[in-house]
Amino acid sequence: MKKTWNVNVNGTNHVIEYKTGFGGIKISINGTANKVKSQNWFIMMLDYPIQIDGTEVRVVALGSKVRLAVNGIYQDNGQSYQPLNRIPTYCHVLLGISCIAGFLLCGWVGLAIGILFGTLYIKQGLSGKTGVVIGSFIGCCAIQIAIMIAVLLLQY
Repeated sequence: MKKTWNVNVNGTNHVIEYKTGFGGIKISINGTANKVKSQNWFIMMLDYPIQIDGTEVRVVALGSKVRLAVNGIYQDNGQSYQPLNRIPTYCHVLLGISCIAGFLLCGWVGLAIGILFGTLYIKQGLSGKTGVVIGSFIGCCAIQIAIMIAVLLLQY
């Protein structure tokens, strides 16, 4: 995946590029590449700060969605920037439980379901919607357990 933005700072145009691939994640600023790592083991979480002539630019990736914030404003929709470190800890814990338990209960399908629901936990946790996060976790567990029971019943 590749995403490119042109940012004008003090009359100078700067090119910021986000690339993922087999070599890892790279963020290039005017052609200078920097390797970065996700902040989470299970899903892509990245909040990379860049300072250009006193202007704060941040490349924010959550799941497959990559956004650019300049001076605290996302460029794609004008919303204010929210740091990813403000995600509640319980969201990370529920994400880990969903992925590991999902894999142990029903293999790769359970892991995929855990990752999909984990992305939802993180997004809703950032919005401060605790009830939605807990409800999603319960729904994820129910789906994974239902798949496990269905697989067990099909074997007999």
